[in-house]
Amino acid sequence: MASRGKSNGRGARERARDALEDSLRQLEKQLPKNLSRMVRQLRGNLRTLQSQIERLRADRDARWTRLQTQVRRDAAKLFRRLEKAVEPKPAPKQSRASKPARKKRARSVSRASGSSTRGAEPLRVGPVTRVPLAAASRRDSEVTPIGEPPTAI
Repeated sequence: MASRGKSNGRGARERARDALEDSLRQLEKQLPKNLSRMVRQLRGNLRTLQSQIERLRADRDARWTRLQTQVRRDAAKLFRRLEKAVEPKPAPKQSRASKPARKKRARSVSRASGSSTRGAEPLRVGPVTRVPLAAASRRDSEVTPIGEPPTAI
């Protein structure tokens, strides 16, 4: 097996940049004064451009890392919500027997003419049914795409 040569720790990007700088320096020495000034300006502009590119790459990497973290966090929340929605519900607790109904009272209501009175029946209200909050907020027909926050919880 062939052994690798000793590395000086520089990456390909740095080696390429230095090779380009050396080539431009040699070209600058060979050209007349007016053209060598242009090559010097070109080298300065290239250095500025390379530093901007490196800064933008670092910014891109930081943004990508933040985005990955947020996506993982959102996925974990969605999995927890899904597990909670799918897990079997405990048996409902036994409630007390309902209270006995009150006796009806007949009232007499007189009309404007005063000739007839009739007994008015009290308003009857049926039992109140409670809908669990989770069932009320769940929309089966509406699908929320992955990545968008839930609208109502």
